[in-house]
Amino acid sequence: MKKIIALAALLMFVSAPVFAQKYASVNAKRANIRTCAGTKCAIKWYAWRYTPVIMVKTNEDKSWVFIKDFEGFNGWISADLLSPNGGMSAKVDLNVRKDASASADIVCTVEKGYPFKYLAKKGNWIQVVDEPANAKDGTCKGWVYNANLWGFFKQ
Repeated sequence: MKKIIALAALLMFVSAPVFAQKYASVNAKRANIRTCAGTKCAIKWYAWRYTPVIMVKTNEDKSWVFIKDFEGFNGWISADLLSPNGGMSAKVDLNVRKDASASADIVCTVEKGYPFKYLAKKGNWIQVVDEPANAKDGTCKGWVYNANLWGFFKQ
């Protein structure tokens, strides 16, 4: 009897559908994240170009996508404002460095949540660049230790 129960439990686990999370990044300079699927809905927050998000669901005609970011902020965004290209967000306040080394010169400092475009990978370091309009003092391009970033990139 124990074997039958164990087998049944195993079959339930193996046959359960596996849902892979789908990621996207914001492709507009600034996107309105709304309370519901429509331009008449209130704006909850803004997302900047390259902000990576998890796509949770779509509305019926797939013109709006319910998203959430790495901090759990969520809302609806027009599907036209999303891209399958990669994006990264700073998980903490961090220093962007000239080279892929903790001892390299600091190019710029950014706050938690700051979005970047993925450029390259070298070991445990990711080369990133921001959208010039996001940068307070010009473009921020350099290397960040990968544990300090959340997001995805295509290779």
